[in-house]
Amino acid sequence: MGVVRVETVVVGPLSTNAYVICNNDSCVVVDPGDEVWKIMRVLRGRKVLAVIATHLHFDHVGAVRDIVELTGTPFMVHRLDWELRDAYAELAMSWGFKAPILPEPTFVNEGFTAPLDLRVIHTPGHSPGSVSIIGDGFVLTGDTLFSGSVGRTDLPGGDDEALIESVCRLYRELPGSFIVYPGHGPSTTVGEEAGNNPIIPQSLCY
Repeated sequence: MGVVRVETVVVGPLSTNAYVICNNDSCVVVDPGDEVWKIMRVLRGRKVLAVIATHLHFDHVGAVRDIVELTGTPFMVHRLDWELRDAYAELAMSWGFKAPILPEPTFVNEGFTAPLDLRVIHTPGHSPGSVSIIGDGFVLTGDTLFSGSVGRTDLPGGDDEALIESVCRLYRELPGSFIVYPGHGPSTTVGEEAGNNPIIPQSLCY
């Protein structure tokens, strides 16, 4: 087995971080929000084993169908977000964006192991079905935790208390050295956010 590498591809009008995670010629694509050509260019013909959405907001899934059709790979998302897909489609259109047409998914939940030994944990708050994806020395947090910020909770299914608990869980369960790859903006570390995040620092956790 080779080393798992994470490549960031910034896509779409909301500058969403899509991630291409590869071990040699086998890859997983996370949050392909738009601009499928950018993501396919990074893949360079390597085999895609899964497409995973950390949550179902339109800016994270806009290119899912294209990648699934091009590669024949399964699409994975948490059931609680899939149940809100109509509300999320309305949200996209209310903001002036097209609602993505999505393929039928495979559902992931707490403890699910995705290809490349990526572990899924349920981190609700930004949305009911938000998940974080843990690899060797890194975590993809979607819109749960950012560098210096956290996800908003004023969209359908958002929950302040759940978000606090999810962020605190990341601080509690992951080493401080773990790289955090968020849904938007620069990467950071668990330790940096636990100590210095101005919205949910570790001192707020109970």
